[in-house]
Amino acid sequence: MKTKKFDYLIVGAGPAGMFACYELLKRKVDGKTIALFDMGSRLEDRKKSEVMTGFGGAGTYSDGKLHYTPKLSHERTFHLIDPDDYQKILDEVEKIFADFGVDSEYFPKNAEEVEEMVAEAERNDVELVVRKAQHVGTDKLKEVVAKFQKYLLDRGVTLFDKTEIVDLIVKKEEAVGVVDKKGNKYLGNRVLLVPGRVNAAWLQKIGKKYGIKYQYDMVEIGVRVEFPRSVMKRYAEALYEVVLKVRTKTFDDVMRTFCSCPNGLVAVETYPEYICVNGHSLSDHLSLNSNFAFVCEVHLTEPVENSIDYAESIAKLATTIGGGKPILQRLKDLQRGRRSTWSRLKKSMVRPSLKDVTPGDISMALPHRIVVNILEGLEKLDTVMPGINSGSTLLYAPEVKLRSSKVALTPAMETTLKNVYAAGDAAGVSGSITGAAATGIMAARGMSKRKT
Repeated sequence: MKTKKFDYLIVGAGPAGMFACYELLKRKVDGKTIALFDMGSRLEDRKKSEVMTGFGGAGTYSDGKLHYTPKLSHERTFHLIDPDDYQKILDEVEKIFADFGVDSEYFPKNAEEVEEMVAEAERNDVELVVRKAQHVGTDKLKEVVAKFQKYLLDRGVTLFDKTEIVDLIVKKEEAVGVVDKKGNKYLGNRVLLVPGRVNAAWLQKIGKKYGIKYQYDMVEIGVRVEFPRSVMKRYAEALYEVVLKVRTKTFDDVMRTFCSCPNGLVAVETYPEYICVNGHSLSDHLSLNSNFAFVCEVHLTEPVENSIDYAESIAKLATTIGGGKPILQRLKDLQRGRRSTWSRLKKSMVRPSLKDVTPGDISMALPHRIVVNILEGLEKLDTVMPGINSGSTLLYAPEVKLRSSKVALTPAMETTLKNVYAAGDAAGVSGSITGAAATGIMAARGMSKRKT
């Protein structure tokens, strides 16, 4: 076991950790050293199966959508910062990405057409959310992340890859370092915890152990929907990222689309104890299908408030039923109350882009309420996106987002445990690449201003 000392310890090398390092370097804190930890590999060593961990985080193998309008998940920071000030940070994030090679076209394109699409959605009791965005593509985003990694290393950031941080070192009610799985200790004056979605539950456990205050928030549970690219073409050409929100008839719950992947592919997210599905698009957009997540907002109250445990229990059950693989079901089979088989899937006009799946019945894994919401939600979406409620539409489960434990933070992003800061998805203050990056910058500014 070894002991090493740095000034700043940053746990998690996803967008929040990357941009926190960038901001600290930019502020030129004289003589200060930075250690960046990640349980995964450096970018050049990441395998295709390492989707959730490694330098660049889960965003590296995502669709590469960058959002610059402070709506939806960005709003999770507004109790800490004024929206106008947050927009300025988003503008900085946009410029930094451009400096590292992002030159993709911007959306939305045709303002008049988008305005009519918003009005059409309103007439059908559907909300269409419009945001400024770029689509980089999974292939090109990796090139951007590679340049970012080189930039940090060239300027003295010490990257500890394949290093799983398991605990804090706390003395006299303040953190003085972290310890890894092998027992090695790293001492530092500031600790930033940005472990990403994959370790949201770990951050929650650390919070309980050291009295870091947090509150449970919603989780999102549902399916990944795959369909012919023509169904979403109109929206994709105008907006690329399609966010439609509806309220269901039976339970009056919110269902929404997000992470839309025009001409994209369905992919697997691997967590320690379960699997989930996601989607991504390459820059060439050659797939015959498109897909998006379609999820239900779940808010828990007394006596059960731990929404992360609830969502993970569903993901684990779905993984068990799928034999360690995602469950795939044709919409017509779900509507008829029967499981899908390979022979029934062959009757679908849509050919699955993810084939390492188990045909089955998602109603055996997802709660009844969520299944009803999926069926009613797709029916309502069909009023503005004709064809989405076709029997050939494919549903992959589970799609689960675990941004549900919102850590109590000061505007400087410091937790209730002295010298410990938090940002990104795991802290419950972001839900996108650019959101995590923005909160990483906020945390770096908070850490650098505080006197030792």
